[in-house]
Amino acid sequence: MFGYLIADKSRLDDVQTARYRECYCGLCRALKRQHGQVSRLCLTYDMTFLVMLLDSLYEPDIEAGKNRCPIHPAHPQLWRTSRWTEYCADLNVVLAYYNCLDDWEDDRELSKLTYAGALYRAYCKVKEQRPESCNAIEQSLFRLSGLEEIHSPDLDGASRCFGSLMGSLFAVGDPFWRDTLYTVGDYLGRFIYVMDAVLDEASDRRFGRYNPVTAFRAEYGALDDGQTLTLLIGNCVAAYETLPLVQDKDLLDNVLYHGVWAKWAAKQKEMSGKARQEESHNDR
Repeated sequence: MFGYLIADKSRLDDVQTARYRECYCGLCRALKRQHGQVSRLCLTYDMTFLVMLLDSLYEPDIEAGKNRCPIHPAHPQLWRTSRWTEYCADLNVVLAYYNCLDDWEDDRELSKLTYAGALYRAYCKVKEQRPESCNAIEQSLFRLSGLEEIHSPDLDGASRCFGSLMGSLFAVGDPFWRDTLYTVGDYLGRFIYVMDAVLDEASDRRFGRYNPVTAFRAEYGALDDGQTLTLLIGNCVAAYETLPLVQDKDLLDNVLYHGVWAKWAAKQKEMSGKARQEESHNDR
């Protein structure tokens, strides 16, 4: 379920794009330093969002620099890191490890199982250093797996499992802000889970895979996808807007107000195009 917490780059100016890239490159650098070169393959913009959010809220000491890397050997890239970059690099590894195992279970992709094996040592290292975070992830995924194994139509229950996973990862730092951060992560996780299910519904039906949205429709009838998703992200944003954020607020807003809808918009455009083609074909 990666790929939803990404900025709409068409709405970023050059300064914002550079700033966004610095944080992303800092996370990549942290992955290599903490878990080796192979971990860089699991780098995502999703964890970049969390780095920016926690940096903006807590304003930690920042380390910055400019270096070449295997991806950009010709031109040195600016980067910046903080204690929260290190935290998110660890989370990135754990989530990628479980995501690979999930893909292996669903589609039997050997490449996913192979990469999970490559990440196993890093995963064990993080589990030893951050047992509370890893236990929260494992417990949420265990509950979610139980619902998926019985093909449960309880979409709300399933989305709450992923919401609790995200909420526990967001709720760090000063205890004063943890409840709010948990709420942001919780509703964001629910939104991502439902969005992912909605977008995968057609392919899951084609390959005979369980999909929580399809199961919900079969048990309870119609589901207004857009309204459900709007409500979930609305609850997330309501909590987010109570945080005293200044640094990178424009980038964070971009992700939550625009970027999270990118895949939805692309799917709607694709469906609209197919509908027009069918209409044109029927008119002939």
